Amino acid sequence: MCQGCSPDVFAETSRKVAVVVEPVAVTRRSRVRDATVAEIKATARTLLVAEGPEALTLRAIARAMGMTAPALYRYFDSHEALVGACCMDLLEEITVTLEQARDAVGTDDPVGRLTAACRAFRDWSLAHRREFQLVFASAGDKPPVAHEGVDEDLSFGAVFLGIFVEIWQAQPFAVTDDTELPDRLVRQLRAFSSYAGGVLPLGALAAYLSGWVRLYGGVTIEVFGHLGFALDDPEPMFEAMLADMRRQLTTPPTG
Repeated sequence: MCQGCSPDVFAETSRKVAVVVEPVAVTRRSRVRDATVAEIKATARTLLVAEGPEALTLRAIARAMGMTAPALYRYFDSHEALVGACCMDLLEEITVTLEQARDAVGTDDPVGRLTAACRAFRDWSLAHRREFQLVFASAGDKPPVAHEGVDEDLSFGAVFLGIFVEIWQAQPFAVTDDTELPDRLVRQLRAFSSYAGGVLPLGALAAYLSGWVRLYGGVTIEVFGHLGFALDDPEPMFEAMLADMRRQLTTPPTG
């Protein structure tokens, strides 16, 4: 105890010091924890790229980090939680990539913004095949993270949907009338429209989903090399698809 200080003064000083020091200690622990979590996810991605999604086991990640597998549970509750966190990071990476490609084109050309985003999606997917497989390809009964359900966050898909809204608001294009759509499809489109903000008519939503099916399907087939039986360079076909999409989105309604 300091000379000349009463016990009460010392106790009060200790409480004041505790108030100042404790948050600093918590912040430091948080920084260390965040750094470890980031290292775990980076290690997982390195294993993913080198060996594929099947290599993402807690034991393999822990071994690569010089840890024990049980120690990882201090940071992630389960293997599924770790894989989910990695997928969320990848979805964020894709979203940023698409937004940058979109914003490189002026707002006076919304169709050009859409085609730029489509090309960026294909380019990212071909450059990150294993990451694409983890995020978009289902390995079992559970759907891939990017397609879990209509009540999930639209995530990067909101980029495409937002551009569709831009296109429609700038100049409506020809779409199928609601009365010509199958009743079962109309019911689902109405539910999706409510979730998506109710801005687009059902025919435009159907066009959006049809375009996504073509984009996702075409990129998936190319990522997994399933066009080799016919094409050694699928890019011209992809560009032809984009040209067809542009024609559809720039065709004015009739009547």
